[in-house]
Amino acid sequence: MKANALRAWLILALVVAAVISVVGKKADSPIVGWLSFATFLCALVLYVSWRRAALRERRGRVFDPEAQTTDETRARPDQ
Repeated sequence: MKANALRAWLILALVVAAVISVVGKKADSPIVGWLSFATFLCALVLYVSWRRAALRERRGRVFDPEAQTTDETRARPDQ
């Protein structure tokens, strides 16, 4: 999965955990509280996956030192 998609899922999981936590506090239900905590743990797993995917994508972009740039098309004074 791409890093941007994982980031969207991460944000969604955090929002869902927050909403469930508020509902659990209002209902004074420990089961709903634990459900919000489990959702937060899933968000932590998504965070780690997102960071790994972002690093993988960043490392996948290879700079080509042989690529033509504007500096290579004209003579430089040091040559």
